[in-house]
Amino acid sequence: MDTPGNENGDAVIHRTQRLIINGIGYEAVFLEGRLILTSEDTAMSRLEIPYQDITLAFAETNRLREPVIRITYGSADGGMRGVELIFIFLAAGRNIQNRDRCLTVLEKQGIPVRPDPTPADYYSRARRERMDAGTLDTDAPTGRPAVPEWTVYGPAQSTRQALPDEPKPVSPAFTLIAIVILAAIMVVAMVSPIPEPGPQPWEKAALAKASGTPSPTPARTPVPVLSPAPAATPSAITGTAQGNFSTIPGNGIWVRITYPGQYTGFLSAGAWRKDVNSYGTQWYQLPVKNTTVDGFIEKGDGSGQRLEVSMYNGGTLLARRETTSPRGIVEMHVSVGPALIGPDVKEMQAPVVAEPPAPEAGPVQITVPDTGVWVQVSYLGDYSGTISSNGQVRAVYGNGDQIFQMVMNRGTIDATLEKADGSTRLLEIRVYKGGVLTAIANTTVPRGIAEIHTTV
Repeated sequence: MDTPGNENGDAVIHRTQRLIINGIGYEAVFLEGRLILTSEDTAMSRLEIPYQDITLAFAETNRLREPVIRITYGSADGGMRGVELIFIFLAAGRNIQNRDRCLTVLEKQGIPVRPDPTPADYYSRARRERMDAGTLDTDAPTGRPAVPEWTVYGPAQSTRQALPDEPKPVSPAFTLIAIVILAAIMVVAMVSPIPEPGPQPWEKAALAKASGTPSPTPARTPVPVLSPAPAATPSAITGTAQGNFSTIPGNGIWVRITYPGQYTGFLSAGAWRKDVNSYGTQWYQLPVKNTTVDGFIEKGDGSGQRLEVSMYNGGTLLARRETTSPRGIVEMHVSVGPALIGPDVKEMQAPVVAEPPAPEAGPVQITVPDTGVWVQVSYLGDYSGTISSNGQVRAVYGNGDQIFQMVMNRGTIDATLEKADGSTRLLEIRVYKGGVLTAIANTTVPRGIAEIHTTV
């Protein structure tokens, strides 16, 4: 079969299974000199990436337990772009094999690649162990979710469910109707314009403040929203701590990230990994030693401001990387020895935060714009998940109080957020349209999940 965009007759090295990119079905075709992404419905070439423009391809497993390849490449305007290839579920782990095959093809083309640090049988082993213990993991997804019902769920319940019965045969008429509905949804998604990535309103405000240019603010009375605040008393460090410090911490290995806008990425060493999604200046303590620390931090906007990543051990600078390119990326690989303690620190203890601690919980003044559709997530701790609007999926990693604008006037919103710790603090999702609260969902269960499915 001819490949769209292959008028030169280049040989086809490999074809993938059906992929998902931004909620839409695609097929990836690896030619001798470039990678072509074609639409599954129209068989038209949507994106061509020459191999020499690709700077990194790394594999991972997302929160839905699907194998993923993230590709970073240079665009024609000199900036950096990224695309995420999601390999949907196939029996016997063939989707994982297909992903690894694609990674091998890219590596043979001279592209820097990084394999998935998660073992291929990790989730199957974890499920077998739970089955042997007499508990069925009914909350774990078995594949990509179907079209969700428009229902708002309340607090998650920690109840056990019985094993599901075998599915009954499906009528051919029902299958035909489902195919017609699915095709209509995909046609609407194809014809809907996909907005170019750019800074969000709060990012523009932060950049304007950093450059000294005033930015307009909406004339609206702030809405008091109850949001958890940090604990009043610092405790000894037992894992990864983060925050803003008046001086460089002298106890152990730390990474400081500084940028006036939004940035995302990860820090990893061996089996340890920390996802990063924040803005401003943040400190992260690394509970590792005698290993190599990898960092991959990317700007969230196209500004020329400086993004700087520095690594310290015992208060001494080990390495520093920076970039001023629009949507630039800082990548670092630093070997560290044992975690040191500086001469002015007598024991490993948490640094004193520059600002006085706040009470356990209190009202935070947040202004919700009175135009457009917004989703607000609030939790004192790390959380992750996805937010989708009319089928366009956005991955969310972060902590504290965040607000996201949905590029839509009407349609469906589906959000699933999961706690990253075992606390009983409140994780809450709110949906606003025109400044009016339209839906809310929350949970206080340790490592609980809050889900919301609504129409605006």
